Amino acid sequence: MRFDWRNPTRHADGTLDCEIEHPELGWIPFTASPDDLEPLGREIHAAILASGEEIPDRIEPIAELANRQRAAIETALATALRAGMSYTLPDGSEDVIQTRPEEDEANLLGLAIEARDRRTAGDTEANMALRAQSNTVYTLTPEQMIALTDAAKAFKQGLLAHSWQLKDAIAAAEAAGDREAIEAVVWEAAT
Repeated sequence: MRFDWRNPTRHADGTLDCEIEHPELGWIPFTASPDDLEPLGREIHAAILASGEEIPDRIEPIAELANRQRAAIETALATALRAGMSYTLPDGSEDVIQTRPEEDEANLLGLAIEARDRRTAGDTEANMALRAQSNTVYTLTPEQMIALTDAAKAFKQGLLAHSWQLKDAIAAAEAAGDREAIEAVVWEAAT
């Protein structure tokens, strides 16, 4: 079956978006690929290239660009939380306190509550255990555990604030129709 095509645009991967005239549906969007499993995709791709028509590059809609940048910010935030927080333990050791939302957040919250309860009860002994990223178990006093869990909370809040600031910048640039400003918004470590 032969299909007419129109309005081709080129993707960076070599595929071509166009419209094809379907006998029942009329003009419909179509992506043609030289590697398509269906012969029609390969045939239309070859026909477009053979036509000699100038094929402009596809311009990503600004909403897609903004969504892609927001997704990159979310990925970077998740990566930073998974990497954890560098921390100097009371014995002077440098280690990483794990801050993964799914695995560590509840544990840190439980340690913070327990430490506050122990401090209220007058407990000052170094009898609270924390396993850091190195798999070293550190023994802390309730006061030291409170300082550590407060630092972890501040670490997460700082990362969240950084991501919100970047997403707000994307939203403002999208509202202004400023593609370059959207593309310029990238994650850098919060300072």
